[in-house]
Amino acid sequence: MSWLQFADGVAPDHALGINTVSLFALVLTTLVMGWLSDRIGRKRLILAGMAIGFAAALPLFWLMLHDDLAFILAGQLGFVLVIGATLGVLPAVMVEATPHAVRCTAVAVGYNVVFGVIGGLTPLVATWLVHRTGDDLSPAFMIMIAAAVSFFTALLFFKETYRDEIEVG
Repeated sequence: MSWLQFADGVAPDHALGINTVSLFALVLTTLVMGWLSDRIGRKRLILAGMAIGFAAALPLFWLMLHDDLAFILAGQLGFVLVIGATLGVLPAVMVEATPHAVRCTAVAVGYNVVFGVIGGLTPLVATWLVHRTGDDLSPAFMIMIAAAVSFFTALLFFKETYRDEIEVG
């Protein structure tokens, strides 16, 4: 919302409306991607989401720089697809990758620390980039770097686990 208001001059009520629609779509997308990851695998969805995030970051930000609210919403919904692919898979990946004895603590601490730090600092860094570079599209490059790092990390280190049995206590 703040980027839409700052970079694009979207009125607060319109930015809030776009954000509300996007969050509703994110809930649905996350559920669908979680279901899909149980059918086709987690690694495929993570890799696809990161590849789309890398390739589409600039075009999606470009869409959101338009005056037409439909273009802005289309850009937001493109990001919903990328984020939903990751969020739909993430809980299962974290549970499947963690030993039973420390699962609750490891997942809770890992999830909350990463989302708190990264999620909390991302808007600040994006705003700093826009001010520092003078380019409203500069946060797209931050997303592209994060997507590339995530893609290669998943490609190299992630073992597909969607057909494995989960150890339970």
